[in-house]
Amino acid sequence: MTVQCPCGRYIENASEFKLLFLKKEQNEIDILCPNENCYIRELGYIKFEVKEGKPKFKEASFYPPFVTWNVTQLGKDEAQRQLKQMLKDLITKYVDWDRLVLAEQTQQK
Repeated sequence: MTVQCPCGRYIENASEFKLLFLKKEQNEIDILCPNENCYIRELGYIKFEVKEGKPKFKEASFYPPFVTWNVTQLGKDEAQRQLKQMLKDLITKYVDWDRLVLAEQTQQK
């Protein structure tokens, strides 16, 4: 499975994306291109809500320029399949949900 950022960086595995929890008050994690020199940089987001002190996944998406680029490179069906799988992997394997709980608790103090 390989997708590509419009900057030219190939991404073979969801673990290559950089995750940035900057928008704490919005409960949003930014999905960043692994290329430090990328002119787009932010490729998508993961939103969650906190219920009873625990983060609960709400939605995730890649932004249209990233999706459109991959559709033109791979075809619509293949791009959608690969991007969906990468989002699923980010949510289930690479977001440290326990760490988010600690960050949320620390922010409330």
